[in-house]
Amino acid sequence: MQDINAESVRFEKLDLHNYGVFFGSHNFMFERQQTIIVGDHATGKTTIVNALANLGPARGVKPNLEANPQEMSVKVSTSGNPKFVEKYSNLIFLGSEAAVHLARNPETILSKFPGAPVKDEVGAIFRALLKEKPHKVKAHQDLEPNLMASSEVVCLGYAFVFAVRKVLNLDIPAVFDSPCGLLDPEGRNGFYSFLKQQPFQQIILCRASKLDENEGHYTLTG
Repeated sequence: MQDINAESVRFEKLDLHNYGVFFGSHNFMFERQQTIIVGDHATGKTTIVNALANLGPARGVKPNLEANPQEMSVKVSTSGNPKFVEKYSNLIFLGSEAAVHLARNPETILSKFPGAPVKDEVGAIFRALLKEKPHKVKAHQDLEPNLMASSEVVCLGYAFVFAVRKVLNLDIPAVFDSPCGLLDPEGRNGFYSFLKQQPFQQIILCRASKLDENEGHYTLTG
């Protein structure tokens, strides 16, 4: 990742107090490269994502029921240009179900960035994501999602997102909420292998992790 400046944005820290499922004070420091947050269902993963997306409290989230008084606070600290979080939200906040939608409806993202020459990049990134399935790469050279298994469709959706980010040379984070829910084992391995080679900041919220835990790693509890 390049040095942070007005043409970049990076999440630095999230402070939650009595916010939704989070009782008391909880602080998350985000690494320059990769931060992993692991938690079971209903432990607050999506609550964290929504706080980051809103750069503060998300609509509809109430104070924790155990809090007395019923008060809550959210503080999101960033470096660079925080306006990029909203401007590029569909390139920052990602997940497997959203990837499927993009694979089947690429115009929803490509129309927002007209003229961006992403076609060749999409193919190259798709091949990188499927490197553990060389037979699938050859079979899907036309990038037709209707002929793909669900795991390959997810990879194609991610390929569109990563291609746009690369072509536009955006220095923005990627926040993944359950990124591998629809990926098979080979797809997960290819996805995580690809991420390890990328310079952009990654915040990954998932139910289980086999990633390198040398950097930031948090475990949520119910």
